[in-house]
Amino acid sequence: MEAAATTNVAPGTGGSAIAPEWQQRREKYTACATDKASRALASSESAQRVAADAVRACSGELEAVRTSFRDYLNAQMVSSHGKRSAQQAADRLGRDTEDKVRAYLVRHVEYERSLSARK
Repeated sequence: MEAAATTNVAPGTGGSAIAPEWQQRREKYTACATDKASRALASSESAQRVAADAVRACSGELEAVRTSFRDYLNAQMVSSHGKRSAQQAADRLGRDTEDKVRAYLVRHVEYERSLSARK
């Protein structure tokens, strides 16, 4: 007998699953950083500096991602060891998310600037 998989499904979405809150917050963080970087495209700063400034400006959203992911994991853990592991995983997720967004933003800024230079 197969176990039925459970997913959260939003009414009126045609059966598509709702992303956990931490994933929604990660999307919001990425959008925030992309918006900040896009606003600075015309500056004379390097692409790396623009990306770093955008990531720094959205640090509150990144902390919300960490907290939400930790809470998500804590809800599934019962032991104190599991809770410590959840904290470590949340910290790792935060670092990885920040690194990936920063790398994406550098490429985004370079690409957008090259398009502008061609016009």
